[in-house]
Parts: sequence; C-alpha cells; structure tokens
Amino acid sequence: MCGIAGFISLDGPRDTARLDALGRTMTEAMAHRGQDSCAPYVSECGTVMLCATRLAVRDRSHAGDQPMTDPTGRIVLVHNGEVYGSRSPAPPLWPRRTTCDTEFVLQQICRQDEPGPALRPLDGMFALAWHDTTTGRVVLARDHFGVKPLFYAHADGGLIFASEQGVLLRTGLVRAEVEPEEFVLRSWIRMDAADDHTWLRGVRSLQPAEYLIIDRPQLRTHRYWKPASTDEPIEADEIRAAFDRAIEQRSVSDVPRAAVLSGGVDSTAIVAGLTARGTPLDAYVLRYQDGIGGSGDDVTYATEVAGRLGVPLTVCDLDQDTAAGLVPLLPTRLMRPLLHGAELAMHHLYGTIAADGNVVVYSGHGADELWGYQDGRYFPIVDPLAPTYIHGRHYLTHRLHADERPLWSQLVSWMAHELDVDMNEVTDRIWARTMDEYRAIRTASPLKRGRHHLMRRFLVYVNDMVDATSATHTLEDRPVFQDVTLTELAFRCPEHLKDSHQPGTHKDLLKTALGDLLPQSVRHRRKQGFPSPADPGYVRRLTELADDLGTPFGLPPVPAGLRAGLGVGEWMFLASTSAWLGHIAEFRTEPRSHGEQFRPALAPAGPGQRVRP
Repeated sequence: MCGIAGFISLDGPRDTARLDALGRTMTEAMAHRGQDSCAPYVSECGTVMLCATRLAVRDRSHAGDQPMTDPTGRIVLVHNGEVYGSRSPAPPLWPRRTTCDTEFVLQQICRQDEPGPALRPLDGMFALAWHDTTTGRVVLARDHFGVKPLFYAHADGGLIFASEQGVLLRTGLVRAEVEPEEFVLRSWIRMDAADDHTWLRGVRSLQPAEYLIIDRPQLRTHRYWKPASTDEPIEADEIRAAFDRAIEQRSVSDVPRAAVLSGGVDSTAIVAGLTARGTPLDAYVLRYQDGIGGSGDDVTYATEVAGRLGVPLTVCDLDQDTAAGLVPLLPTRLMRPLLHGAELAMHHLYGTIAADGNVVVYSGHGADELWGYQDGRYFPIVDPLAPTYIHGRHYLTHRLHADERPLWSQLVSWMAHELDVDMNEVTDRIWARTMDEYRAIRTASPLKRGRHHLMRRFLVYVNDMVDATSATHTLEDRPVFQDVTLTELAFRCPEHLKDSHQPGTHKDLLKTALGDLLPQSVRHRRKQGFPSPADPGYVRRLTELADDLGTPFGLPPVPAGLRAGLGVGEWMFLASTSAWLGHIAEFRTEPRSHGEQFRPALAPAGPGQRVRP
C-alpha cells in the first residue's frame, strides 16, 4: 500500500519548478500512506508530473523507490498496492534490479504496446499511473475489483489525480463543493458505489478494471476485464487449488503481518491457510461493548479458531466513548458521511493492529459478494423466489430502500425537499446506474447479474472504506478472496451450488472446498449481519453530538415528529455529515503551499443550488 498522485497538462507545457512544487504538496498530503518518498518526476517537456509515497513491504531497499523508470528511460511508473504475479508469465525483459513488485509491473507494461493486455493478467490489487516519454501518453489504471482507489478531476487546464480525494483538495486546484442531488442520491442508496461519481462535485473515481488513456488533448476510458458468466459445474478441488494459490501469493512479506479473525468461514480459512504455510501472524477480533452493535459471537468463535491453530489472538474492544469520538473524525478520512457502524469498527481495529507494529493485515472482504450472503438472501431485487413485483423498476426506485430502512428514507427525503432536490430524478438515476452493471454481463441468470452488480458497486464501497481506514494507520490490507482466478470460478459456477437457500447453508460449495481448514463449529455457524445499535444511552450521545454540530447544509432543525423516531444510524449520519461539510469547507479558506502558482479551475455551485456547508 502506497499513495500515488500527479498532474497532466492538457493545454501545453508548464513551469517545471511549479510542477515540482505541486508534486511535493501532494506527496506531503498522503504521507500517512507510506513512510518513504522521493522527489516527484517532472517530464522535460513540462506536461507531466508523477509522485508517490511508498509503504515498502517487499524489498525495503531504496532500489524499490518510486517513481520508477525502466532501463531505457522510456516508461516512468508510480504504483499503489501489491501485485503478486501474472497469469501470463513471461521471462524478464531485463535483469531484475529489485525483488519488489513495482519493477515486476513495470516489466509487464513495457512488454505490451497497449494497456489492456498488460493489465488483464495481473494478480493483485493496484492503482497505476505511467508516462511513456516517447509517445507522451499517460495511463491511469485500477485493479480488477477496485481494491485500490484512484480519484481524478479536471483542473487548471489539465487532469489531476491521487489515491485520496483529500490530496486533490489540498492542492487548491479542486474546489471543495457538494452537489445536492448527488448527495441525496448517495445518501439514499447508502452502501453502494453508484458509479464514477463521488460525494464531491467534479471529482471522479476510476472504476474497477478500467484504465484511462491520456493522449493530449484526448481522454479515453476502457474496461480491460469482466468475468465470463457461464453455468459450468466446478469441483471443490478447483476452488481449493485457486484458494491455495491466492494464499501462497499473498504470504510473501518482509514486514510483520496480522489477520482479522471474526471466527467466520472466510477469515478462519485465511488464517488456517496462512498458518499451514508457516506464515507468522497475529490475529485480531473486535468486541462491541455497551450495546453499540456487531456480532456478539465473534470472540467465542475466534478464540476457538486461534487456539486450534496456535495463533496469538488480541481482542479489541470498541465502546460507546470510542465510537462516539470517531463519528466527527472518520468523515475527514472517508471524505463522506458515515453510513454504517462497520466504519467505526474497522478504523478502531486497524488502529490496534498498527499500534502493535504490524504493517500487512489479511481480511476476507469480497467472499460474501462472490460466494453468497447469509441464509440464501442474495439480492432483494432479483431473488427468483420473491414475488414478481420485486423485480420491477418501481420497487427498486421507490420501495426497496424505504422498506429496508424506513426512518433513513424519511430523513433523506426530508433533506431532499429542503435542498430542492427532486426525488423522482434521483430514483430515475438510481435505476439507470443499477441496470448498467446488472446488464453488463451476458447471462440469463438474474442471480449472476445481481452478483455482478454487487461486485461492481457494493464491493467497491467496501474496498474504499477498507482502504481509507487502513491507510490512516499506514497498513496494507490484503483481501485474499478478491483474487481473479477465484472470482472467475465464482462466476462460472451455477448459483444453486453455492447456496441451497436454507438456513445455515450459505456458501455450501466454498465450505466443502475449504472443509479441512474449518472447524465444524465454524462450518455450521449461522451467518450474522451487523445489527443496528439500539442502546438508549448511545442514541442520546449521538443526538447530542448532532445537535452540537448543527444541521447539515444549514438546514432547518429536523421536524419533531421525524426526530423522535431517529435511531443510531440516522443520528450518526447527521452528525458525520455536518463534520464532513465543515472539514471540506476548510479547504476553501486555508492557504496552499504553492501559492499562486496554480489557479482553481472548477466552477462554483450553479444558481439555485442550496449548497451551504
């Protein structure tokens, strides 16, 4: 895990000293993502600047520093993440100077004339940017699942990009503004990375398995991979072989390692697989206290698993005081309001893991989206056992979110009204965005279509959350199940083999494949969700916090009838929204280190839009 950033002029050369100053500002802004950094790369022609911070986990020598250039000086690369290898191995183009993965990626790029063939076979998680000094082309790329983020915006006659949105704002080139309709849309759907938009006006997110080619002045986006969706029976030993390979690839590290161990199928299999290879690691499990939510059984199962495997286990407690204290802090890292209590848990758990000196942490993110949710409840929209009306557009746009969280939908609808946002326009956009990925693969199976939507939307939301919370503590999170080969097997497999839709049978096929890694208690453990905290004391604390921070956007107080019914999730959302808006407002007033060398380029809010952070 590292951080990358850069600027590409689209309208001619710039003063190289100014580009260098911009690069140093961006490097400083993402220093928490890695302790090592070098001087920015600035092209001789004055049109390209690339910079990076490095969290060295393989080959910690300076030979692996970035930006990295091939021996001919043609390609200059910056790289965030970890690439473990390629599914299309080829002999090295030049004798390796390092054992770090950045040089491996550089060789793959130099081997191909076009980005797609270079990116498609890579195994790992990555965000890349490289400059071809011969052609002048710049390419930005993101891994198959969006594990590593990459944000960009048009500014000052060019394109500026970074691993974090806050880095873009720190430059002063990107105005810190919120578009009301986008805010309402993303609040309404909650945990869904709707598309390439973000919560900030004008800031875009490169999508998973996509690359952006910049051939000045043209910009083109391409998708280089999508899973082939067929119905071919697969055997458990195929899954096991792919899992073992994923474990083997991710076991390499020159720094201390840890694992999140909840005592569920995914985390247990990962810890058992690593332990079987002799990989030294410590395990961590979160325990929720004071009625603030979470699974109450995690510690019991994690303790059993850790004892069976001989792995040290640390129980990390999250109480009301700590959780409430994180509500105004976390939005400054996530660059959005809080939408789920898991955000607090992740941040707190990663903090404990990093404080113990660990640098790499293993997690099971992605297994649910690819292999099955709890008790057969895959996708509310497309479940073939559900009534016919659930398949319809009206249910998705008007009923699904309202039925699942009625108070949340009432609160967001009230905010939409106060912000002069038409909810019909919002729900129409939700339908269009959902259907884009639902229809993006060739299959007659509604469950496979739904799974593709989950992979491209909800999983990206999870990955962004994991990256932001782990990067705060300078950690690299390695999600073992987000492996390309494993995923292609998941999409090839008939859905009925994964889950028989009976209680306690979720992930049937995965459990069979990983059976010897799982104690019987874990195999038969009922999958648990993340219940909403309901402790009156915690509700009261968050209510007081929200009142102290004021209503978001300077809106009137929440109506008394609605206010009386709000719970922890709604009050957390209100308080964190106000804290987030206050945070981004600071970017509009604080001075920039490179002064007047660049001018802000994005337009202010249009007339009639009540954006009042």
